[in-house]
Amino acid sequence: MPLSNKTKVFIFFGILLLAFLYLNVKDPYTVNPESVLVKPSMDHFFGTDYLGRDLYSRIMVGSFYSIGLAILCLVCVCCLSLLLGGLAGMELGLVSKTILTFADILYCLPSILLALVFVGLFANSVWTVILSFVLSWSGKYIRYIRGLVIDIRRQEYIQLAYQRGCGKMQTLLRHILPNLMIALTSLFITDVGRIVLSISGLSFLGIGVQPPQAELGTILYDAKQYFMGSPWLLLPPGLAITIILMASQGLGGLFQKRWEKVL
Repeated sequence: MPLSNKTKVFIFFGILLLAFLYLNVKDPYTVNPESVLVKPSMDHFFGTDYLGRDLYSRIMVGSFYSIGLAILCLVCVCCLSLLLGGLAGMELGLVSKTILTFADILYCLPSILLALVFVGLFANSVWTVILSFVLSWSGKYIRYIRGLVIDIRRQEYIQLAYQRGCGKMQTLLRHILPNLMIALTSLFITDVGRIVLSISGLSFLGIGVQPPQAELGTILYDAKQYFMGSPWLLLPPGLAITIILMASQGLGGLFQKRWEKVL
């Protein structure tokens, strides 16, 4: 479906805004003892932290870092879920029941609990958090993909593909997967914000991402110690998390509505 002129203009100005914001980013790790806990100004849009590091730069870099981690988690989730969910949708019977039982077990495991277990078993690193999210979120995606595969299999063109001699794997890859990706992309975009919120929450608790890495949760953790004297430190990272969460929800819903009109 071609983009409307209004959408093109919106995208253009959005890219310009992102470029402007990114061009003003300084080194988020440069320590400046002479500019400790400076209030917001033209030189430092959001002020500086307790080490004199530019808070605006740390939030910009931290936002992209958090979003990148969320996307990495969801890509791994989708790869695992497409394999198991697609298999469960194509092979109804014992195979499907076994996969659904496995998905239910994963769905019942809280990501925070898994992260704590993996930290105790392995090490407190960002990879333990990624592993915990991949496992805990895969259960929902496996069930969702299985349901979509079953619904698509009932369509007339899928039955015609079978009659023409297409095997199950060929039908899945050529006819089912392309239609599946539309609905999956909408869910993917929506869940990016939720994963960012969860990752930031864990890093705020000291699990996963560790200082001095610029990440929204670690920035919040550093800011809370200076809330009474420098309250402006808490607002920007919290607002960044909120904007990412709301943007992902809005974009996911918009994507779904546009493709529903096409289909």
